[in-house]
Amino acid sequence: MDSRLIKPPKAPFVSKMEKMIVAMAKSDGETGIVMRAKRNLFSDQIESFSGCDIVDWLKRQYNISDVKEACYLATNLCQYGYIYPIDFKLSSYTVKYDRSAEYRFQAPYFWPFRKDGTADSIKYAIYLQKRSLRNKQKHGLEPYEQEAFDKLLKVFADKKEFIEKQAREQVSEAKKQRRKEKILLDLQEKAFWRVHRPPPGCIKTMEEGPKRYFQPSQMAARRRKNKESFKAEITFLKKALERPKPKLSKVLESYLTWNEQYQEYDPFLDPNAALPSNPWVSDDTLFWEVTDTLVKIPTELRVKKWAISFFNLVKDEQGLREFEDFLRKEYSLENIRFWKEVEDMKNGPRSAIETKVEWICREFLSKTSPKEINVDSKTLEIVNKSREEMRGKPESMRYILDPAQEHIYLLMKKDSYPRFLRSEQYINLKEMAHNQPLKKRFFAFGSGKTQIKRQTPSPKSPRRSTSSEREVNSDISGDSPIHSINTPMHSYSTGNLKDMDMKQTPTSSSLRIRPTYTIQASPPTVGGLSPGQTRRRSDEPGRTRSMNAGDPRRKSNLEVPRSFPISAEKRKSDATLLSLNVPAKNNIVAPWEGNQ
Repeated sequence: MDSRLIKPPKAPFVSKMEKMIVAMAKSDGETGIVMRAKRNLFSDQIESFSGCDIVDWLKRQYNISDVKEACYLATNLCQYGYIYPIDFKLSSYTVKYDRSAEYRFQAPYFWPFRKDGTADSIKYAIYLQKRSLRNKQKHGLEPYEQEAFDKLLKVFADKKEFIEKQAREQVSEAKKQRRKEKILLDLQEKAFWRVHRPPPGCIKTMEEGPKRYFQPSQMAARRRKNKESFKAEITFLKKALERPKPKLSKVLESYLTWNEQYQEYDPFLDPNAALPSNPWVSDDTLFWEVTDTLVKIPTELRVKKWAISFFNLVKDEQGLREFEDFLRKEYSLENIRFWKEVEDMKNGPRSAIETKVEWICREFLSKTSPKEINVDSKTLEIVNKSREEMRGKPESMRYILDPAQEHIYLLMKKDSYPRFLRSEQYINLKEMAHNQPLKKRFFAFGSGKTQIKRQTPSPKSPRRSTSSEREVNSDISGDSPIHSINTPMHSYSTGNLKDMDMKQTPTSSSLRIRPTYTIQASPPTVGGLSPGQTRRRSDEPGRTRSMNAGDPRRKSNLEVPRSFPISAEKRKSDATLLSLNVPAKNNIVAPWEGNQ
């Protein structure tokens, strides 16, 4: 390799690596690495070297006794693109002390950190377009390359014709080359883009770290250091020396006190601070919902934290809103509004500072304003003087209202804040937060809305009975009002028994029940059925319905008819009987106690 092609590198380690590669690639067999031709690798023999050759050379040239150190140095040379494996396997990019992989030196044109070998996106698009135009079996794009190629075509949609034209010219020029030269150029290009556009999951060695960001005015001020800048720095350092410095023991003591006070509010230190469950440990997100910026009822720890200091109250948006509601009742809402407007101005854009300052002074500091705040004359004079001096300089007006804001802050802290903690609003808020249920949801279905309970449906209207049914009912009941024709002959659910009309409840004296009687079942006529009515099994021929009130064992006793044949006279005399139990409190007839 010609060392004259090498240009000054960007970093010191790059120049050392390039000098190392130049020494390795010397053609003499004494100082350089000996290249050997492999027969069964390609149709044409290509010279290469193994991992053992490069590790042995590094150990001999730099007196390295540890094999791992030499392998690590050779791996860096491979990952930076100064040597490349012929098979392009991921495992081959880690150089090992064996002959499992073969390597070649990269051409100086494709070395990294070179001005004439830039790896911009247009060149990468031309390279991928060229590979897509060639034989897909040998030069086909990998999935990550195809995805990158599609994105580049969308980005460079206006240069698509230029990319395709350049790729076709390079393909036509490659056809004129010899087979061996063509293979070597393909390997070198593939190794170059493997370093600059690595596959997903591989190390990006060419990726630079985060760059420092400085304003141009700051850089210019650093270059223009003169006598005045040094005097200002000396004055600042002298003031720093005059500041009172507390003892380290006092600082540690105050830090421990602060830690003990706020430990119960930290979910990482105290498990009870993350109720109902810690979202960093479990998948329950209820903690984020109850500790949102604005909620209907804040948590108990959140309300207790407001009582520690006034700063904790105003930095919490929920606490600031509650405090604002309290000041509205106290007719001192202008104080907190002034404090909020100044905070918005200080954190707002630079272009709106001057307009915002004028509006705040006109709204809260003017004597004719209905929302004038209680500021002493000395503080107001300082603010007005700063306004006149800095008029037209918005970059210097951001903090001119700090004296008035600090005065109002101390006024609210010493006067309004203690009254807020003693007010009924804060006490009721604590009680509501204490009684707020925080239960862990095992099944997070829906959006947390309360489901409406379904009530028991009202009783249905009585269905119409047929003439045959009315005759049977009248024969059974006689003159009893329980089995009246107008009485619905179906049962209700037990949940609606109280909803029934109790005026129809008969007394025991009005009941006239026949002790024992028998009804011979006859097949009903088709015309006797109402529309939609189905025939019951008890109404089929051969079935009997009887009642027996003298059975003390159970309320109802239904006996299945015998299977052997019985004559008609015997059936009439030996009919099976059923017991009849009359309800004592309401006129409800169960399906098994009578006909419907």
